[in-house]
Amino acid sequence: MKSAKLQKPLTPFQILFLVPLALFILTSFIGEGLKLYRLSKERSAYSSLSDIDKLMEDLSMEEMFHKYGYDFRTKMTSDERRDSGMIGDFSLEQVIPKFFFSLTILLYPTFLLLRFIKEVLEKPKK
Repeated sequence: MKSAKLQKPLTPFQILFLVPLALFILTSFIGEGLKLYRLSKERSAYSSLSDIDKLMEDLSMEEMFHKYGYDFRTKMTSDERRDSGMIGDFSLEQVIPKFFFSLTILLYPTFLLLRFIKEVLEKPKK
């Protein structure tokens, strides 16, 4: 007969730090997969162009780089992105992992700070 082990309740550290950390890691991997998928779709569309169209595409990308700088993909309008054949970024690529990273950094220290303030306020004065 097996003995039943008691499950420990989740600690605040596990809930407020490890859960957002696991979600951050998971969404980062999914986001990178989506980014690779998007880039492969763009490459396949580029490779199907004729030589003259490839040259025009390269000149267009160089113009966008000079106009918007290094991060031109996020600064382009939707019309420019559609004309150049670029696929828009998915929110899961960057936005959601940044959100979970912020939660990972902020939740547990905030909890500890609030618990400390609560203990200081409840401490009886002598």
